Amino acid sequence: MERHRRRLDGSRLWHTHRSTLDSGCTGLDAVGVLKDMKTRNIALLFSAFLPFGLAQAAPSSNVAWTVETHSLVKKGDPKIGSEVELAETEDVNACADCHGEKGAEPDRDKHPTLAGQLATYTFKQLRDYKDGSRENRKMQEAVERLSDEQLAALAAWYAQQPIPKVEVDEDETVSEDTLKLVFRGDKTRLIQPCASCHGARGEGAIIDVPSIAGQNVKYFVNTMRDYAKGERANDIYSRMRIIAKALTRDEINELAVYYARLGGQRGGGGLFQAFAN
Repeated sequence: MERHRRRLDGSRLWHTHRSTLDSGCTGLDAVGVLKDMKTRNIALLFSAFLPFGLAQAAPSSNVAWTVETHSLVKKGDPKIGSEVELAETEDVNACADCHGEKGAEPDRDKHPTLAGQLATYTFKQLRDYKDGSRENRKMQEAVERLSDEQLAALAAWYAQQPIPKVEVDEDETVSEDTLKLVFRGDKTRLIQPCASCHGARGEGAIIDVPSIAGQNVKYFVNTMRDYAKGERANDIYSRMRIIAKALTRDEINELAVYYARLGGQRGGGGLFQAFAN
């Protein structure tokens, strides 16, 4: 119900809701309510002028790194993971059919090596495939039948494996400028050093920064191109999409060669061996 105050001639002066009057709202309170309404209206008006894609943008990943998620991945059972790797159905190939035994020998360059990958990163990617945050029909079919516990077990299994040595054409070279990108970045293009996130030997970092040492050259290149074109968009805060767009084709190719050669190294020698190569 509404109450109205009227002028002496009977015409309406203003109105308010009973709930406001009954709550003992003062003049200052009323001003506060009006200000709040004005603020919200301005916010709504502003959002109406945002690009539709920005206003409706979905998160790049639905994986939230809560205590429960961390615990789930940490408790992943490698033994169960080794069984999941070899499991197949009439419609879905076993993981090993494409990625090789223990994730170390992909059947084609377009498939990534998984051996030695951080469990947290592998788990996130599998979950992203499962809910569609990362698109790939074959991978979605492969993981849709698996529980989160099985995904964590598979991630733990691959994390236990040594980073493989990848065959790289001896004629492939890495320029000094590309090495600068690895360790210094390029401030003029707002490119951070690769090593600042992926580590000095490409070993990866916590949670969502992968190991890239020993990765297939072709897969590395294709992934960076997908980021640059926006065809892959499950990187948090668009970090890789921004960097990939700023890099030239030659720089991406040389970075792929550089990190591929870090595979199979031990005891911190990978960094220095890569310089020697």
